[in-house]
Amino acid sequence: MEINEKNKQNVISALVEAAARPILEAKSYWYQSIYNVLRGKKQNTKTEDEYITLLKSDIISLKKLWNRELDVIYSWAENHTIPESDKINEAILKIENDSETEVCDGKIRFKNGEGLDKNVLEFIERYNAIQDEDGRIRALHEDYIYLKIRDYITLNIYQFLSENKQISEGLFKDDPKDTVQRIGDLTSNYADMCMYDDVDDE
Repeated sequence: MEINEKNKQNVISALVEAAARPILEAKSYWYQSIYNVLRGKKQNTKTEDEYITLLKSDIISLKKLWNRELDVIYSWAENHTIPESDKINEAILKIENDSETEVCDGKIRFKNGEGLDKNVLEFIERYNAIQDEDGRIRALHEDYIYLKIRDYITLNIYQFLSENKQISEGLFKDDPKDTVQRIGDLTSNYADMCMYDDVDDE
């Protein structure tokens, strides 16, 4: 399929829609799966404060992972080359490792030693502004679920790019930065569409 300015936006939209479809068609399954993970995390912490800190740590990791995922797609776009599947899997593993966080003595840090920047600290401060502990946990749950869904959609996009190299290289032939931005924006929009109005609705 030849990509041109007339059909490019339609191809991008179809790509992201296809990547999100498994979740859109099975919301309950995905919510149940994510909530099971959250229950396991809560069971492994002793206090509500520990659980809240762990959720913050995971959210920081997922936000960094998202940025790195888009950076990697952009690097492919700039080079007009989509790697083989095994190289893509290696890239995913590397950025997942680089994005991992941990909690030590109640403080969050990246496992690779990288510090938390100002933007991350300001983002986390939003949760601290919620005085009600239950409300704070609900807000953390909502963001965690959204970020997990967005990551899953992005991984599906990676798979499509790998399996459809001719289309992928056509997408990134002109204005790769705008193309990656469009993919990122649509992925975020579809992640929103995959959310329930009430995150406690399983």
